[in-house]
Amino acid sequence: MTAAAVIFLGFCLVAAAFIFVSVKILQIKPDFVKKVLKYALILFFTVMFGVIAISIGFRIDDRHSKSYSTNLKSVREIWGGEIAQQLPTLSFIRKEYVEQENKKTGNVERVLKDKYYNMGVEDQKVSINIKSNIREKGLLKYPGFNLTFSGKYILKNLNKSSERLYFSFDLPHGAGNITDINVKLQDKAYTGDPNYSDGIQWEGVLAENETVTIEISYNAQGTEKFVLAMGNGKSEIKNLDVELITDFTDNTIPDGAMVPTSSAGDNKEMKYSWKAANLVTGQNISLKFKISGNYGEIISRLFYYSPVALFLFVGLLLVFSVSKGINLHPMHYLFMITGFFIFYLLGSYIVSYMNIITAILISLAVSTGIILYYAYLIKKGKDIVRVSSYGVLLFQWIFSTAFFVPEHTGFLITIASIAAFLFLIRSTASIDWENKW
Repeated sequence: MTAAAVIFLGFCLVAAAFIFVSVKILQIKPDFVKKVLKYALILFFTVMFGVIAISIGFRIDDRHSKSYSTNLKSVREIWGGEIAQQLPTLSFIRKEYVEQENKKTGNVERVLKDKYYNMGVEDQKVSINIKSNIREKGLLKYPGFNLTFSGKYILKNLNKSSERLYFSFDLPHGAGNITDINVKLQDKAYTGDPNYSDGIQWEGVLAENETVTIEISYNAQGTEKFVLAMGNGKSEIKNLDVELITDFTDNTIPDGAMVPTSSAGDNKEMKYSWKAANLVTGQNISLKFKISGNYGEIISRLFYYSPVALFLFVGLLLVFSVSKGINLHPMHYLFMITGFFIFYLLGSYIVSYMNIITAILISLAVSTGIILYYAYLIKKGKDIVRVSSYGVLLFQWIFSTAFFVPEHTGFLITIASIAAFLFLIRSTASIDWENKW
């Protein structure tokens, strides 16, 4: 209680001292205080609209995420989702006694049962081709694709005697339509499994070190991601050779997935390879595909940078007007800032009704028109109209364009800032700043 009283007393003393000093400064230098209040008010307007723009950005991001997730579920149901292909298994059976409870008597009994042991496929050569087939739902786009899968598997009896082996290949999970399933055994059409709906099965007796070759291919549809599931690390993969070619160029390797042995490509096609021998792993081979064109990420990032654009625009106006002796009232700045903010406010809504490029251009045109019209109406001369034009061009048009080329966003923003700085130093180099502030 005493500590709280002391803190409160201290706060009161600081507040009283601040008020006393402010009154004294106002009495001695009233013009100085007015200038401080003027610049503080301009700063407040800029910060306020910057914060509002960021909050709208968060709302857009949240709205986009919810819409994207809802529509993605529908796309997956109609077209196909993330495709996961399991590696095949090759196993043999041993009769073993196991203990189990007799449900009738309740006694634990030893029962002779079949137990499957995984021998592992001797050699696996897989070729995957993923061709983009962009799916659209409303104004949102999704990285749909057509998958062509081809696998060549060499089965070898590694036991010391003849063995009946069981080969099993599950069809992919999460795919849409799976078509054109083709299976060959020793280069001949395989007819041993009449129904592929539960996967592809083969069994046969192989002598020691004898091999057979099975080739499997199919086409499928999916969205966003492909996974070649490598198992849980409990079995050894003797020889693995996987090649994946895709025309998606914006790809990521998910956390926990195996890094490619090699990768190469250009802006039209990417090629990835995974090669290994005597491999035991708990990692999968996986790629996740991304596409541009969805407004949510671009617009929200643009809004998050809005305080930077606002500060630079207002700073350009402020320095220029002071240097030229043009007296702009805080209300002038408020209307200029509001006109600048209209770009973000209008853009946040119309991107839901039309293509993002069209929406951005309309928002930019409306905001620019309002700012330049107001700069003309206040009758402060052509210089204010001119500097407003430069500010809008650099900090709205170029800033907005920068976010459509993510790899160059920072560079373009830097170029715009440098251009504004060069404009200012050229316009104010001969100014005597001594009494300007």
